Amino acid sequence: MKCAALITEYNPFHNGHVYHAEQARQIADADVTIAIMSGQFVMRGEPAIYNKFLRTQMALSTCDLVVELPAYAALSAGEYFAQTGVEVADYMNADALVFGSESGSIQAFEELALQINHIEEHPEFQLKLREGKSYPRIINELLEEPALLQTPNNILGLSYVQAILKSAPTIQPFSIPRHKTEHHNQVINDQHFASGTAIRHALNTNDKMWEKVVPENIRSLYVEPHLSMNQLFPFLKYKIISTDPAELHEIHTISEGFEHRIKAHIINTDTFEQLMSQLKTKRYTYTRIQRMLMNILLNFKQQNKPRTLEAVRILGMNETGQRYLKQLKQQFPERRYITNVNKTNALYFQPEIKATEIYNLISGQTQTDFNTPVIRVKNE
Repeated sequence: MKCAALITEYNPFHNGHVYHAEQARQIADADVTIAIMSGQFVMRGEPAIYNKFLRTQMALSTCDLVVELPAYAALSAGEYFAQTGVEVADYMNADALVFGSESGSIQAFEELALQINHIEEHPEFQLKLREGKSYPRIINELLEEPALLQTPNNILGLSYVQAILKSAPTIQPFSIPRHKTEHHNQVINDQHFASGTAIRHALNTNDKMWEKVVPENIRSLYVEPHLSMNQLFPFLKYKIISTDPAELHEIHTISEGFEHRIKAHIINTDTFEQLMSQLKTKRYTYTRIQRMLMNILLNFKQQNKPRTLEAVRILGMNETGQRYLKQLKQQFPERRYITNVNKTNALYFQPEIKATEIYNLISGQTQTDFNTPVIRVKNE
């Protein structure tokens, strides 16, 4: 069976994701589509609007198999996020990786990836690193035509292609243009498509426009959102106050002494928005800071970041996905494809289990990695 992988968040699942999955199946000539999905926390540095089990049900309306992107990667910047996603795709023996971008031209990404690989070997690149400049800034300075790197999905798409070239050359990348809506649009102004940002805003403000831009057959799954950043804030504030700066310095994604800035401002803030307004600088984006804060909340330390992929968590599948998983287990008997977490295999998923426990502590939900078996649905 030929397989197309999609690295996703589905926060929440919407018509644009249906379009992405259907186009992926078509352009990759795939028999099966795999969604490699962020779990309880997402790349924006936020808890997902719905838990990973509900989002898996949503995804199975279109995709055949849903597996979990490791939690450390889900709360990382593009390079590690993409690298880990590609590793999971390779572990699942994917033939293709299909991603959305503003460009839509895979040739442009491949040419740019080769240029950047060349730049990284240049002495001037190392000199600028020693000067303390950030990786994205150096690349933009040294590239002759950096225009492709001015939009978020293009940047992430380039990271996917770089990861494939470096570690998974058997995977063929494809890119499809984003359809009609910009990544950060906050208003639903189309009858069929909207950004995840706009849909979350509509759900949180009881704006029924969201109903037009999600699949009709799973609309009943879009229950009232459970978790806001201000609900989360007291837990985060306690964690920061009770943790020494030296320990905060060890947290995944914290760098350049930013832990001291966080400690200095936490006492005098009463809401998440206040804290963010105090922490924001020209050098640090909101998203980057939010990722740091979620990694603090989860106590994700850099030293504990997984170095290798030892197992993949299967969250859900339809009958096609089940056939493909059976094929994988026969083809790669040494690989660990885990459909149900138990005491024996839990050691492979400690960060994900902890993320679920903390998500539930704050939201009051009760589905855990132990009491929620793999979700199975019939093919439509």
